[in-house]
Amino acid sequence: MRILLVEDDPSLGPTLAGGLREEGFQVDLAADGAEADLFLRDRTYDVIILDRLLPDGRGEELLARWRRQGLQTPVLMLTALDAVADRVTGLRAGADDYLCKPFAFAELVARLEALARRGRAPLVDLRVGPLVLEPAARRLRCGDRSVALTPREYALMEAFFRHPGQVLSRERLAEVAWPEPWEASDNLIEAHIRNLRRKIALVAGNHDYLRTVRGVGYVLEGEPCGRS
Repeated sequence: MRILLVEDDPSLGPTLAGGLREEGFQVDLAADGAEADLFLRDRTYDVIILDRLLPDGRGEELLARWRRQGLQTPVLMLTALDAVADRVTGLRAGADDYLCKPFAFAELVARLEALARRGRAPLVDLRVGPLVLEPAARRLRCGDRSVALTPREYALMEAFFRHPGQVLSRERLAEVAWPEPWEASDNLIEAHIRNLRRKIALVAGNHDYLRTVRGVGYVLEGEPCGRS
């Protein structure tokens, strides 16, 4: 399960993220709404944990904007406020569940698992030119040919599909596909790019869609064709 944790407390945020990772979850930690927006540009999540009070605004206002923009990911809102009116405000803004601080870590995990099972977010295919990325099956398709992607290959390809025509640096790709970005050497990233090119060639007949921009990064050529 991939989780976006939006929590500005410098002690609680890393502690929660570490505990969730020990439980086997993939966790990205954002300290404010702006950083959360950046994560959501590149990645999809099973659940979002959202603090109600953030340095750059209120969590319910951020959530309401996400919902207006079409975000359907289940959201668990955290708050130190336990008044009924506060909980109602968060739920009306689009929260799926509410947990007041302090809370038991085991209860947080149970609520996250329940939200993930509920899974409101539909998985839609992404298209760039003739290429189709299938999130549900983690496959790359072109016409009637398709090929399976490893979890890391899928994370990289999703980033390219969400930013067609945009050069993505090695640093950006490392942040997208590796839990510990500093572990992704240039050679390791290049090896994964070679594998992606090979798989693109298997379904599309050539690998020209994924191009190297020397000294800068990589770009997936083509225009987005909407979603299927």
